[in-house]
Amino acid sequence: MEKTRQQKIREKEAEIRKKKFFDPTYDPVFKKIFKNKKNLIHFLNAVLHLEGDRRIKSVDHLKPTVKLRNQAGNEKSGSFDIHARTMCGKFIDVEMQRAIQEDFLDRIELYSMLLSANAKIAMDAEATVKQREEHPYLMPTVYSIWICNFRVPFCRHFREELALFRTADVGKPHPLTVYPKKKYIIIDLTRYVPQEGESLENQWIELFRNMPTANAMPHGVDKVVRAVYRQLLVSKAKARFITEVATGMIDRDEYNACMSYARNKGRAEGLEKGLAEGRAKGRAEGRAEGEKRGEARANRKFATEKKKIAQFLRSKGVSVKLLNAAMAIK
Repeated sequence: MEKTRQQKIREKEAEIRKKKFFDPTYDPVFKKIFKNKKNLIHFLNAVLHLEGDRRIKSVDHLKPTVKLRNQAGNEKSGSFDIHARTMCGKFIDVEMQRAIQEDFLDRIELYSMLLSANAKIAMDAEATVKQREEHPYLMPTVYSIWICNFRVPFCRHFREELALFRTADVGKPHPLTVYPKKKYIIIDLTRYVPQEGESLENQWIELFRNMPTANAMPHGVDKVVRAVYRQLLVSKAKARFITEVATGMIDRDEYNACMSYARNKGRAEGLEKGLAEGRAKGRAEGRAEGEKRGEARANRKFATEKKKIAQFLRSKGVSVKLLNAAMAIK
């Protein structure tokens, strides 16, 4: 008998209770971490490599869903995992991705565009009329940060920063970005190798990589990172949160199962269609090749017969000139 959804959730809850820590790559856990502004500020400064006066000191959480409407009245929306704004007016989207999706690069760009458009609207709403008139195209700085728990095809290292460069500078040691107000930070957890002298960035990456299977809190980590480990102890969690995480895991499992089924079915249908098209193409090519060979054989046979006829007529005294004229008749 197939298990009910509630049975699956209860079983998943039991699995979670056997763990030391929650898995921070699941949506409810990830959002719980960064709902705390102190955690978010610490993470952003670490990942963006901000030091001294450049460090982020304050952030505000913004609504996760951004909607834009075109002239036809159709809406395009995006739901950010973590949507925030710094005290100095920089807008940030932090995404956790457990599995690659189709058109992944397009999705990164779409979310960045939504982030930029929403940031521009917010900035202009706070500007004076004079400011908007003097700088109608001025854009705020936006950062798109993607933490990926899968092999990202275009990443060479565990941390990649994408930006707009001059093509003439590609390959040079230290190319400068043409437009530094828009950055993409891609973190590939699968490519991370423990580093010498653990930086704060490395401590966060190891948290996301190792916490799902960790049996104890690591030694020597920063106090903010250590507080996150304590925050995500399963033994300290409320039953309601465990159920929320278990439900999210079931939803993700069911989604992955549906996607896997759809891919396999599509692959099978594509294979069958390909075989059918291949057979049809093979038959057509076979007919064409057969006709070509048949025509070649007929031409060779006709040439042989013409040669015999010419030899016979020459033996009867027909001149070469008259013979050539006769053979030219079609």
